[in-house]
Amino acid sequence: MRAVRLVAMVLVLLSACGEDATPVRTVEPPTGRPGLPTPDQVVEDGTHVITVEGVKKAEILAERLLFYNGEGKVYGDTIQVRFFDDAGAPTSTLTAKSGELEQATQGMIAREDVFVRGRDATIRTEELHYDPTSDRLTSEGRTEINQGGNVIRGQGVVSDTALRDIRITGGSAVLRSDPERQERPAAGAETTGADRPDGQTRARASAAEDDSASAENPTPPRAVAVPDDST
Repeated sequence: MRAVRLVAMVLVLLSACGEDATPVRTVEPPTGRPGLPTPDQVVEDGTHVITVEGVKKAEILAERLLFYNGEGKVYGDTIQVRFFDDAGAPTSTLTAKSGELEQATQGMIAREDVFVRGRDATIRTEELHYDPTSDRLTSEGRTEINQGGNVIRGQGVVSDTALRDIRITGGSAVLRSDPERQERPAAGAETTGADRPDGQTRARASAAEDDSASAENPTPPRAVAVPDDST
């Protein structure tokens, strides 16, 4: 009789567990980069800090960070990078669809829809390299700079992370995007693009152009071809 009761109790417990049991979930292994093995670690909404000799230079925030210890690299999806000066004050912010960090050097490559916003200028390109030791941003691809109301397009760029010293390294053109905000240069004057001290990126205004313009018929936005002084 006692054995029958025990069997009945076991059946009741099994029945209750069957009704309230949590469904089994299948967990997919983390996916990595094409051509690479499964990552050693995946961090969702991760943060990585870049330092040089103990000084914080940049902070990477990503929807997902993938660590490949064998490759010595960290990959990020949908990244945001905040740059800082030696005093710890923010100088600019970079956004991109993806990023790649070299763990040994802390150097980074941002790829796809790269956009950097500083206090007085912005940079757009498809691939941008960051060297924390020199505090420099570089690109060899097509680049667009917006500074002082001018849009400067060229091939390749070198800049500090604060976007105060921006240099176009290839041929370029300057588009006057908002003439009403510009101070028209005097006849034969020369204005530098991106505050270049050597004037490598510049727009020239001729006396004929100044004479032809008037308040009733302002000069429309236009591109001015700029010779490549690097040759």
